[in-house]
Amino acid sequence: MHKRIGVILSILIIAMLAGGMIFQDDLTGKQTDTANLRSVTDSAGRTVQIPARPQRVIVLNASNLDLYYAAGGSVVGKPATEALSPEVKEAVKSIPTVGTTANPSLEKLVALKPDLILGVNIPPHHNLLPVLEKAGIPILLQTLDNYQQILDTLRFYGELTGQPEQAAGAIAGIEDAYRKVIAKKRTGPAPKVLIVWGSTESFNMATPRSFSGDLLQRIGAENIADTPDTVSAKMSYVPLSMEYVAEKNPDVILLITHSSDEKVGEKFRNELAKHPAWQGLKAVMNNRVHILPYHLFAVNPGTRVGEALVLLEQLVYPEVAEP
Repeated sequence: MHKRIGVILSILIIAMLAGGMIFQDDLTGKQTDTANLRSVTDSAGRTVQIPARPQRVIVLNASNLDLYYAAGGSVVGKPATEALSPEVKEAVKSIPTVGTTANPSLEKLVALKPDLILGVNIPPHHNLLPVLEKAGIPILLQTLDNYQQILDTLRFYGELTGQPEQAAGAIAGIEDAYRKVIAKKRTGPAPKVLIVWGSTESFNMATPRSFSGDLLQRIGAENIADTPDTVSAKMSYVPLSMEYVAEKNPDVILLITHSSDEKVGEKFRNELAKHPAWQGLKAVMNNRVHILPYHLFAVNPGTRVGEALVLLEQLVYPEVAEP
């Protein structure tokens, strides 16, 4: 009997050394091959073991969904959102939703038995961690706050999907559009620009650490929210002060609303447009106050970042932008 047990143990050890141990999770019922895992550090600083080639992926936000499909991936769960390109929207029309980005359903996530969830480094997704970790479901909390992170994420997704050439093609298209915008010759001083992020709760100024602020900096404009204080604080947004805005007197004002909710527009008209200093601003007097499209600026546009850059150039440098 003891000899038989010893033989069985020897076989198990050899199997573990040769091909990695296969184990089944009690909550999800799925099997995981530890020999085919890779270690990844996400934007929250967490080291996560994920499948080298995930087969059942859930994405919790529009930006990552766009990038994952551009890299040749497919998903078993998607967020409830309208901020998708027509192509991606068509591709995922039959995929079940798992709630909004701000409020995903844990029950739906676990029920779909994913081997990887792509989330965002925001509190609602941090709140998912205890249950997902207990269920043995890895989740990556990622940040997409600038142009370079879009390219890096596409490259990473190409590795996950096993289609690095497709990801490289998407990257090449983005970089081509970027080079065309950056190559434009501009004369005179850099225009001073204010980017306002508005919600029903407050108005804030976007700094160069935000996605829109990063693009603005790349086209050479002066962001009036770029100050030593905001740089040292490493803040993406800072509270808007009309006194400060009046002092800087921007040439262009760009508005981003958190949603299409009319309450945001009402708040803008009541609190900003009626402010005594507002009508005296250069941007207001020259009719250079513009609302930026939600799908390109309120959320990271993913592969449509080239489109966002072109629009930004048209609004900030109308004299050099192509018709």
